[in-house]
Amino acid sequence: MTRLKRLIALVAIAAAAWPLAGWSADSYLAALPSEARVRETLNRLPQVQAARAGIALESANRDRYNAGPYEWTVRSTAQQRRETIGPRYLENDIAIERPLRWFGKAEKDAAIGEQGVIQADAALGDAWHEAARSLLKAWFDWMREATASAALREQMALLERQTEIARKRVTAGDAAKVELLLAETERDRVIAAQRQSAQRAALAALDLTRRFPGIRTTMPADLPAPVELAGADEDWLQHVLGDNHEIALAEAEAHKAALVAERVARDRMPDPTVGVRYAQERGRQEHIVGITVSIPLPGAGRRAHSAASLAQSAVVAERARQTRARVESDAARAVLNARSTFEIGSKFAQVAEQTRTNADLVTRAYALGESNLSDTLLARRQAIEAALASASAQLDALEARARLALDAHHIWALDEEEMKHAPHKAKDGLS
Repeated sequence: MTRLKRLIALVAIAAAAWPLAGWSADSYLAALPSEARVRETLNRLPQVQAARAGIALESANRDRYNAGPYEWTVRSTAQQRRETIGPRYLENDIAIERPLRWFGKAEKDAAIGEQGVIQADAALGDAWHEAARSLLKAWFDWMREATASAALREQMALLERQTEIARKRVTAGDAAKVELLLAETERDRVIAAQRQSAQRAALAALDLTRRFPGIRTTMPADLPAPVELAGADEDWLQHVLGDNHEIALAEAEAHKAALVAERVARDRMPDPTVGVRYAQERGRQEHIVGITVSIPLPGAGRRAHSAASLAQSAVVAERARQTRARVESDAARAVLNARSTFEIGSKFAQVAEQTRTNADLVTRAYALGESNLSDTLLARRQAIEAALASASAQLDALEARARLALDAHHIWALDEEEMKHAPHKAKDGLS
């Protein structure tokens, strides 16, 4: 049995097995690269490393918010007092002062700093998840092209044998020369198609390995037969939406913008500057100790700043709502796609089995002189096209199932311990 026939037989077996298959949570994993290699690759991606550095940045910003924007100021003056009639006196004074945050501004600053770290955590999760999505898509893009290229190579060998049969029949006078020409033309057509397919497979492999160093383009020995998605759609939606980094990031940004707006609103009441002053006057004959307080007078600028911050907070909040609506729509589509691709693949597998059986019958009829070469080549072409379509549908079903599992954090999820220690890893270069 040729490799092509084995491929077609595999498709036929999958067609028979799909309607009877029970749900298996990890059946699609055989079509994916290893978990360890994927995690190692994702950890090294620049976008993930940048998100890790973002956590260290926001941790430093949190400390800055806690410390506040104000610092101690030391003020000193030296002067000479000269009376019209009388002696001269050296005088000096020194003061130390510092603005103070009041009306809960320090607590609000601390909340903004903490929210910044929460936002950076969500950004890391989102960067990881988007990178994993890109890796999954690139992986299946390569698998489709590699599968098509392998099938066309098998078709080339089959048509080469078909051409040899036609040549022998023409030599024996059992067929016209036009049959040999038809066989050679079909063979050459497939050779050109296979070269194009091989080029696309090479480009897909190059794209995969360049974008995700460490991932090896090794085709699984046998692709697993897709199985029907178990569970209610609503349950899957809750899995996807219950722990979604994109929604978490958008809502963290909205919460931080709201905190900033509240903080700016409190700045409409200026902070006082409080200090202690000590002075020596009239040649140290007089000693003065005092407390100084200064308060800026608020103006239109503070009101405008507060209004702008409130408007910005409203903009970010609406963007968060938009993000949630889009993610909910994408999740519903992912669930529907996982179900429908299984059903579509099952139909394609049945068609592949029927066309394979027909091609085998027509091929045997031609060998016995009961059919012409045109019908034989047409039947064989239909069988191969059906097998390719079935294999593509099988990969579509596997990809849809893996994508749903990825969005539900069943595979390739960012480890929580890595998130906790991400700032330290980013700092000392171990991540």
